[in-house]
Amino acid sequence: MRRRLCTELEKEKDFELQISLTLKENMLNILILKAFQDMSLKDFYFAYRIHERNAKEEVKTREHMERRIQAVLSLKTSIASNREKLRTRQVWNKAMAFEAKKQEMKMREAILAEGGNVAKETFLHKRLLEHEKEKQAYREQQKSRKIEIVSQILREKAAIHKRKRSQPCTKAIKGGGKLQDSVLWRMRTWQYIEESCKASRTASVGEISEETPHDVLCESDEDEEERDKVLVEPEFPGLWGQECDLRKVSKEEMDPKQLEKFQTGISHKQIVSGRECKGRTFYSKPSCIHFQDFDVGQIYKKKIVLINASYSVNFCRLVGISEWLKDFISVHFNPPGKMSSGMSCELVVTFKPMINETLEGEVMFMAQTGSFSVPLKCTAKRCILALDKELIDFGSHVVGETISRTINLTNSGALGTRFKVQTSAGDSSTWRATAKPSLGRVVEKVFTTLSLHQINCLGEIGPFSSVKLQILFVPTIPGDAQAEFVIMFDNPDCKPLFFSAIGVSVDVPVWVSNPNVDLKICMYDRLYQECIVIQSRAKATLCLKFEVCRELSKHMELLPKTGYIQAQSSFSLQLKFLPRRSLPEDAGRYFNEETGILEVPVRILIVDKAKKVNFTVHAIVTTSDLEISPAQINFGYCTIYEAVRANIKLTNKSILPQEFGFVGLPEFVEIQPNHGLGIILPLESLTLDIIFKANKAKEYSFELTCKSEINRQFKLSCKAVGVHPPLELSHSLVQFAATALNGVSTATLYVMNSHVSVNPFTHPVPRIGKGEAAPVGPTSFEFRVPEACPVTITPSVGTVLPGKKSLIQVSFRPTLSDQQIREEAVRRLCRAAAAGAEMQVRNLSRHLFDLFFSCSLTEMTLIPGFSSSDAYMAAQAFLRRNFRGRFEKYIIPCFVASGCIDEKKGSENLSYSPYNTLYLELHCPAVAPSVVVTSDNGKNTVNFGDVAVGHRTMKQITIQNISPERVELGFSVLNPNGPFLLVRPVKMLEPGENKTLAISFCPHENEWFFDVLDIRTAKTSLTLSITGRGVMPTIVCSVGEVLDVGYVIAGEKGTSTFKIQNTSPLTLRYSMQLDSLSSTRDKDRQKIPSFIMSPSQRTEFVGTQNYNGLSVFSIFPTEGEIVAGKSQDFTVTFSPDHESLYYSDRLKVVLFGKEPAHVIRLKGAARDHPMFVEGGVPLDVPVESLAVTSPTSPQEALAGGIKCCHLHFISKQEMIRQGHVPQPLRKTLLTLRSDIKETYQILLMAKVVSACAPSK
Repeated sequence: MRRRLCTELEKEKDFELQISLTLKENMLNILILKAFQDMSLKDFYFAYRIHERNAKEEVKTREHMERRIQAVLSLKTSIASNREKLRTRQVWNKAMAFEAKKQEMKMREAILAEGGNVAKETFLHKRLLEHEKEKQAYREQQKSRKIEIVSQILREKAAIHKRKRSQPCTKAIKGGGKLQDSVLWRMRTWQYIEESCKASRTASVGEISEETPHDVLCESDEDEEERDKVLVEPEFPGLWGQECDLRKVSKEEMDPKQLEKFQTGISHKQIVSGRECKGRTFYSKPSCIHFQDFDVGQIYKKKIVLINASYSVNFCRLVGISEWLKDFISVHFNPPGKMSSGMSCELVVTFKPMINETLEGEVMFMAQTGSFSVPLKCTAKRCILALDKELIDFGSHVVGETISRTINLTNSGALGTRFKVQTSAGDSSTWRATAKPSLGRVVEKVFTTLSLHQINCLGEIGPFSSVKLQILFVPTIPGDAQAEFVIMFDNPDCKPLFFSAIGVSVDVPVWVSNPNVDLKICMYDRLYQECIVIQSRAKATLCLKFEVCRELSKHMELLPKTGYIQAQSSFSLQLKFLPRRSLPEDAGRYFNEETGILEVPVRILIVDKAKKVNFTVHAIVTTSDLEISPAQINFGYCTIYEAVRANIKLTNKSILPQEFGFVGLPEFVEIQPNHGLGIILPLESLTLDIIFKANKAKEYSFELTCKSEINRQFKLSCKAVGVHPPLELSHSLVQFAATALNGVSTATLYVMNSHVSVNPFTHPVPRIGKGEAAPVGPTSFEFRVPEACPVTITPSVGTVLPGKKSLIQVSFRPTLSDQQIREEAVRRLCRAAAAGAEMQVRNLSRHLFDLFFSCSLTEMTLIPGFSSSDAYMAAQAFLRRNFRGRFEKYIIPCFVASGCIDEKKGSENLSYSPYNTLYLELHCPAVAPSVVVTSDNGKNTVNFGDVAVGHRTMKQITIQNISPERVELGFSVLNPNGPFLLVRPVKMLEPGENKTLAISFCPHENEWFFDVLDIRTAKTSLTLSITGRGVMPTIVCSVGEVLDVGYVIAGEKGTSTFKIQNTSPLTLRYSMQLDSLSSTRDKDRQKIPSFIMSPSQRTEFVGTQNYNGLSVFSIFPTEGEIVAGKSQDFTVTFSPDHESLYYSDRLKVVLFGKEPAHVIRLKGAARDHPMFVEGGVPLDVPVESLAVTSPTSPQEALAGGIKCCHLHFISKQEMIRQGHVPQPLRKTLLTLRSDIKETYQILLMAKVVSACAPSK
């Protein structure tokens, strides 16, 4: 409100000022007009000048007012901003005080928990904070001092530059010394700044107490982050106050017990799946934090990755670093919270070296399973110096010569140093050294036996570099010379290095420029020449005589044998060396037969002075032999339709490479590789293929010649017998197309019999070598396919007539080997058992499971029944889906015999020669299928099993496209007259897509059925084998066609049971149907009643039914399944509700909801009372119509009931004895008493016949 009021007042003042200025201008214009009317031209000009000056003053006044207004506004703005800053500062101070208080409380609690002294620790903490403040102030002071000194230097430099411009060139030249003095003074100033900075760092490091607790230390990164915070609290808290760190784990998500243990540092064992996590649970990458070759004052950072190597979720927090590294090392680590097994987190380690010393320590962490640490090492720059050798042997040399040897001084460290080479103390010999100060410098040292003075040699070696030190030996007097040298270094940490040099000098006027003549590697029987130069320092002509040792006189020669060398000149000597085969025996001790090294001493005699000069000839003598193994090849019997290959080994016995080549080869021989030409390396053995192909039936004997580059010849003898078999194949090589796994590729060829005549002059006749010709006639053949070969040949046995040919079909079906599937299954079971996944092996029986842990891998694959387990099927599907393809070659022999094959005896009656055998070579590439079956563990066989004849079943097969591209599918046609039908085909499959095929099976006969369905793609095909068996269902019932329940009192129930047995090999699905409950019964009742028809016309089986509408008969169970070979009990319940003798129904046993397999007629009778009369001639119809009771015939009667009682008739004598007179017709009344009394009139009829006397 106050700010708004100030703004309004300022606007009003500006408006008043504008109005006053406008009024003044208007008044001035009026006065000017009035004065213009009365004044002259001069006065007008004077007035105009006054007006112009006033206008300028007004503009200045207006600008001044605007500046004042802007100043006032800026003052107000600065006051407002200062107030805001003051408020922010107050909030900052409050927050810092609160944080300090909170840290103090935490520190107090931590100290009390550890049992320490709170007052002492608090005092130390305050002292440390004061020390940090003083150190910071000192740093700022040093920084300001450095800035002042640098600004002063820059000002002086600018002044000097200005003075140089103003002064002439001569004065500038005179003042060069002063300029150099100023530059020197500036360098000293910079050195002082560096030393003061180093001293401040050292002092700040040394003042920190070692007893300071770790809890009060603050990392530099955290201090910088706290200084960058802005604690301005908004008046209205918004959504920005609800931000949270997603990397932190909330306490609600963590287990309270685990959180408490993690915060207190208590670890517990981690047990997952019964296995305890042992060893380190976190690994760092890199395993050691190494700051190598650091510079003081620089800052180095390294990123470290921590990996959770435990079995489950783990936590990790930073505990601290080693006590002595706290002033130099800071760790920036944000705890990641929950970390799953295998996950990683990062931390940044910052190293700011203040002292030039090597430091070692560790960074400590606390995990859920215990503490762990990462080693930390800081290595300062240092010198690592070494010499490549410690002894230099110059050997024997003539006085006056200069011999040079080199020794390398290597620095493998990151710090360079200066060095000085001098003789070691107590050395009697002297040496002379010179140094060349260049980057690729060579420091020379010369030691002699004459000079007695010493010159120190200085040099410098940089980091990761080397220096060559050249030692010169200049003998002046004959004798032995020795010198000891030491290399001293300016770096006190580098120890001195020692080396020595020895040499021998001789006083001979003649010497050889090259005393060691190296002829390198020489071959036997080859001439080698070398020129030897002899030097003379004599002042007169000398006569020289050249001699070779007696042992080498046959192999080495010097030309000329005698010569004259002029004063202080040279002489050329020709050396000829022709090593012969007798060199090992002749040379003796000068030749090492094992290594082939030859060292021959040669003497040069000075005739007049009787002195000699020796030099040595070195050579390595090797042979030039090429060895062929074996030396003779017998190819055996070879038909004219094939080629026989034999392998030889060509070995180079020489230690030199040699070129070789087989030349003059006959037309029926071929050598591979490279047609028998090439280069063989020293002591190398090459395997060569000798391919022999007979062009006619005869015996072959020939030699092959191998020549080397020096025109040496090596022979190879060969033998063979050519065979012309009676039959021939149209193709000896069959190359199948790439066939998918479980697919089929087919090729056709012919077996031809072209032998129609035995005349050898018209055409070549079949024979073996020079043997007899084969007879003309039918010739039989038989292909023998190996057991593990996925190839089928049809027909494999047959007979071919002369001039005819037989068609042969070769099929290639690649499959996975059973052994491979078993091994993969065992590996999967082992992994499942090792991981504790018992669910994967639960489908095995207990016996197999016990055997699995007690058998080895080989024994496991031989367990019976293992090939039908789920593990076997899963392994087969896995291998099929991960099949990478393979290429195999097979050679199938075809045996040939003259004559026809007897169907009964087979080929046993035929005699054949193994030399007439033909061979068929097959190239079989197998590739991964584009489409595989994923259902039923990837089986390519659809087995419907046993299905009842006339019934239809469906099966679904899921296929998947495992190729990376879209495929179109095509299907082969199933047998149209067969029981199989493809119901739902699939046309297209995307990569990785699964779709389902439906195949139905409806057998019409009691037999096995088989068919093949090919699923074709653009590249491969998938074959499904479909099988099923039609079975005629049969049952046996324990009752016949009628089941009579008997008499039951009306309103009560009676039961009867029977049994049905399944005698068919499949499970039968049945349903029990009563005609009284049939859906067509209402239509049947619309016909003429049965009681009106004659008995022959009655077809209805349903008799009297209940009045209440419920069925009289009921059966349990009504439907279900009967397993093959089992039986099912059925219970029939009879429950009438009124009296009738004609209760009946028909029961049908229906299988698979189709036709009835058995029919049973159910009967029953009901009475109202337990006692009744039954019998006699029925007087009513057997079908109940309008009558309620059924009268009994007066002709015959029987008294009975639910428990029947019978009437007994007595004889005439008994009647007379009882006082009754028998009559031909008698009527009587029968009274039955039960729950009611009933009277029946019974007419008894009897015929009395007299007994006839027996005839004699």
